[in-house]
Amino acid sequence: MKIQNVLILILTLILAAGQAEARICPRCGRDHLPDQVAPPKPEPPKEEPKAEPEPVKEEEPETIVLSVARERFFAPSVEIANEADKILDRLEERYGKPKQWRPFPIYYCKYKGDGVAGYTLYSAPVVKEVVVYEKFETSVGGTLDHELTHAFFFYFLGSNFDLFLNEGLAQNSEYRRRESLRQTVYRRYSAGEFWELDQLYGRNQYDSRLLIYHQGFSVVDYLIGRGGSQWFAAFMQDLVRSDDIDKALRRFYGYKDLAELQTAWRLYVERGQDRATVQAVR
Repeated sequence: MKIQNVLILILTLILAAGQAEARICPRCGRDHLPDQVAPPKPEPPKEEPKAEPEPVKEEEPETIVLSVARERFFAPSVEIANEADKILDRLEERYGKPKQWRPFPIYYCKYKGDGVAGYTLYSAPVVKEVVVYEKFETSVGGTLDHELTHAFFFYFLGSNFDLFLNEGLAQNSEYRRRESLRQTVYRRYSAGEFWELDQLYGRNQYDSRLLIYHQGFSVVDYLIGRGGSQWFAAFMQDLVRSDDIDKALRRFYGYKDLAELQTAWRLYVERGQDRATVQAVR
C-alpha cells in the first residue's frame, strides 16, 4: 500500500513538472500561469508625421528694366531720365563739359536698411553704375544729384581723385539739403568734432563719424564761394594733373598750404557760412 502511495506521489510530481514547463510562454518567454495570456507588447506610439518646414523663400533680385536710353545714361523711366538730364546739364553749366561721356545705367533699388542711400561704381575708364536706394521723389535734390555728381566728375577729371573733395562736391550738389548741411557743419564745428584738413585730405577712406562728408562739403562750399564753380573746376583739373594740393592752392586761391586754407575756412564757418560775404579771388 505504501509502495502504491509512493508511486502516485511520483506521478503527481512528474505531471506538476510538465505543467511548470507549460508556464513558459512561447510568445514572450516569461513565466506566467497558462490561463494568463501574456498581453501583447505595446506598440510604440505612432509619431505624427512632422510637417516639413517650409523652405525659406529667398527674395528674388529686383529686375530693373532700363527702358530709356539717353546720350549719357540708361534709366528705368522717362521721369527719372528727364530729371537726370536736368542734373547733368546743370553740372555741365556750372563746371564745364567732360571730354567724353560713356553711358552708364541708373538703378533705383529697394532700401537695404544699412544707412546707404546710394552709390556710384567706377571701373576705369567708365562709370559702371549709379544706384539709388530711395524713392525717386525724395532723391531729387539729394541722393540722385549726389551720385550723378560723382559720375560727372569721374568723366570731367578722368579720375576718381581725392575722396575728401569728391564727397564735398557731391554733397554740394544736394541743393535741397544744403542749408541743413550748413547747420550740421556749424554744430559739429562748435562741438570741436572736426579734424585738421591734412588728416582728411589724402585719407581716401571713410571715417565712422562722416567728417569726410560734412567737412568736405563745407570746404568745397567755401572755395566755390571764393572763386565760383568754373574757377573751382579749373583748380580741380590742376590738382589732378599735379597731385600737389599746396601748389594748386597757391596758384588758384593764394594759400600756401592746407593749414592756411584751414584758418580761412574756420573764419567762414564762424561768420555764418554765407558765400556772399566771402572775399573773391583776385
